[in-house]
Amino acid sequence: MMSLPANVKETPMRHFFRFVLMAVILFTCATPPSAALAEDALKRFAVLPFTVHGPDQYAYLGQGVQTMLASRLKWVGRFEDVDRPVITRTVPTTPASLDQAQEALNALGTDYLIFGSVTILGDQASLDAHVLDAQGNDFPYSAQVPLNDLIPALEGVAREINAQVFGRRQEQADQPQTGRPARAAVPSHPDLIYNEYGPERTPYHLNPEILYTGSADAPGRWRSQALPFPSLGMVVGDANGDGKNEIFILTDNKILAYHVMDNRLMPLAEYAAPARIQCLNINLLDINRDGFQEIIVSAILEEAPRSFILNFIDGRFTLLEDRIPLYMNVVRHPPDYRSVLIGQRQGRNRLFDSSVHEVVRMDGRLEPGTALNLPREANVFNFTFLPQDNDFKIVIADHRDKLRVFSSTSSFQSVTEESYGGSALGLEVVDGLPGLGQDKDEEMRDYYYIPSRLVPVRLGRDTAWNLLVNRNISVSAQFFARYRYFPQGEIHSLFWDGINLNINWKTRRIRGTVVDYGLEDVMNDGRTELFVLVNTHPGVTGFTQRRTVLLTYALDLDTVPDAGTTLDIGLE
Repeated sequence: MMSLPANVKETPMRHFFRFVLMAVILFTCATPPSAALAEDALKRFAVLPFTVHGPDQYAYLGQGVQTMLASRLKWVGRFEDVDRPVITRTVPTTPASLDQAQEALNALGTDYLIFGSVTILGDQASLDAHVLDAQGNDFPYSAQVPLNDLIPALEGVAREINAQVFGRRQEQADQPQTGRPARAAVPSHPDLIYNEYGPERTPYHLNPEILYTGSADAPGRWRSQALPFPSLGMVVGDANGDGKNEIFILTDNKILAYHVMDNRLMPLAEYAAPARIQCLNINLLDINRDGFQEIIVSAILEEAPRSFILNFIDGRFTLLEDRIPLYMNVVRHPPDYRSVLIGQRQGRNRLFDSSVHEVVRMDGRLEPGTALNLPREANVFNFTFLPQDNDFKIVIADHRDKLRVFSSTSSFQSVTEESYGGSALGLEVVDGLPGLGQDKDEEMRDYYYIPSRLVPVRLGRDTAWNLLVNRNISVSAQFFARYRYFPQGEIHSLFWDGINLNINWKTRRIRGTVVDYGLEDVMNDGRTELFVLVNTHPGVTGFTQRRTVLLTYALDLDTVPDAGTTLDIGLE
């Protein structure tokens, strides 16, 4: 501390000034210059589409990297990004030099410009990024990683830019950067994985059974009694127009109607198809627009498609149409995503014809209409449209139980590493001309296994679309292609992260084979439930003892931002 000469007497006024001086010195030393000068000044940055060097199938990475970096660098109240349409109009081509980048920065009127390239060589990816500021300073960043690790590498680059250029601490970068209040954080369930790179940094509350490990009788989770048969599929809806939903369960050649009463599945009616009919899948759709949803069952008779349609009115089934020579399904079709009936003929000397068509009624019969524009890998059973802002992706479950993602123009973009959509329902593949083939033993026959349902789902108007899909799990199935009995499974909710399908959340492990699933008011209590239809797995020697069990999880949708927002799902 500064001392006074001995002959100078300290007065109260001199003491006051010394106190003020010391306070100013301490405040100045404790406050970083940048924060002291303009901590609250709003700055703007622009991320340009990255140039992609590699096969055409990876061209989508340019905009994917742009979107991902913009979302990770946005800092509400500090750094805002320039809208993509403005960037596209102002900078139509990616700069090839720092001089061109400076011109682009000046044209956009931003404080920072982020641009760069991605190079794909085999299964390796090289990422080169540049951050240019208004003073002409260039901050380069690079990473070389396996292609599957590109997302974590982008996360690392975003963290470095946040810390070194934007002066942003990691805990600040981890906070949700939306204009709305963040959802309250909840304890993570060990089997509910929220991807750290996903759109929801703090999990939303779906169901206590999903978020916390619980017993079978935990609140919010309901388990039906075991039904004495294995099942193939299930739909829920108001088929008779009475304002209450019915449950329709499909078996090999039967459709059974139930509703929930006193916490049990109570039978309403049963329809038995001819004994030689093998059912494949089941859907609900008001085909003739009479206000009643018809029950559409895709089926085969002696390896040829012979689908049929039922009504369920006044507590009984009525056959409306049968022997329809089409494999049939229902999808939501862009751009308005209304549910449409689609069909596909049997191919000549192959399982499926080359095209999937919208099914229309002509001369009183259901016939193939307009062909859908789909990748060649698609068939009537294995695809869905996943909405993405003003565009969409086409997701296809391939013969290896992998999900392949295509752009709206059918350009291949990615494939999942994990297996999804696996089922035990197989169609024999005929690989020879009629009458010329040789009989094969069961072990030598080839089968195409119809994948489980792919369900686009959105829990609120302002939330991203997810894809609800099953992940049946079996160690034996990994090594034996014909082993299709799964002792356990999970429901996964996937989202498109700009590069691949990534997990948003999943249920905890379910014992048994997941057969079907969806989102509906199963209990008729005005609440939406996640329902999962399961075939029990009694062990290797007990396949004939399999039973059907229905599980429901009551969803807490209090986090839906708009009052009255209905749950938008991929099924009617």
